[in-house]
Amino acid sequence: MVKTLLGGLGLGLACAWALQLPVWAGTTPETRAGTQADTRRVVRIGVVTPGDRELVEAASASNEGGTVQLQAISLPGIAEVRKALHARRIDASIADDGQSLAGDASACTVAYTVTYPMGLYADKIAALRQVPVNAVIAIPANRADQGRALLLLQNHGLIRIDGEAGLQPQVSDIVDNPRKLRFERLPVQRLPAALRRSALVALPYAAADAAGLAPARDALGIEDARVPWANVLAVRAADCRADWVAPTVKALHSPAVKSFILTRFNDSVRRPW
Repeated sequence: MVKTLLGGLGLGLACAWALQLPVWAGTTPETRAGTQADTRRVVRIGVVTPGDRELVEAASASNEGGTVQLQAISLPGIAEVRKALHARRIDASIADDGQSLAGDASACTVAYTVTYPMGLYADKIAALRQVPVNAVIAIPANRADQGRALLLLQNHGLIRIDGEAGLQPQVSDIVDNPRKLRFERLPVQRLPAALRRSALVALPYAAADAAGLAPARDALGIEDARVPWANVLAVRAADCRADWVAPTVKALHSPAVKSFILTRFNDSVRRPW
């Protein structure tokens, strides 16, 4: 009888002790790692370009011990990314630059990601100082990229723009043009072909990349990393101070991501942080 009672008591203590064990007791290290990873907050980040997708994947791979798990969600265009963000189908976006989102009160920009720099390219000259008098310069026709191109030309000393023109100047805002440069405004898709006849062509990064040109290798002049058009991590305004935002920024700004940007893009994509 005593033995039976002691046996029952021992079994009860054993059961009580077992109930206090962590949920992963008796599991393999691999199972424990999977259980812990499953508790991380998944942050769905909208991307458009392969480069941005790779950026998120590099950040996610380097953040295995973090509190968030980053997941790239590819969408066909920036408009679709914005719709998905507002509809809560994604949590964040890295598809836009800061200027594009400046007037959007529904979005909050929380960090820089990368800068896809506009560059000045030429087939006929090897340096900007060789741009001849009366040369034709091909620039984008759309307002935003045209202003960006003109400001880049100003930064390299080729023209001077009215200081009141802001970040979207037009050709009519040029107040000093010592080389009497002439400007041809073209749709972005037609700019690479203009290299055959124009002294200089201002190409957005995507157009240059599609034409097989790399800013760090081929451009005679490119934008600095910290231009106002640097791409940003954007979230909904209501999520600006959410607890998952800071860990997401930390993952995107990790040393591993810094190395990825340098090696993957050979310094042609800039890091503004």
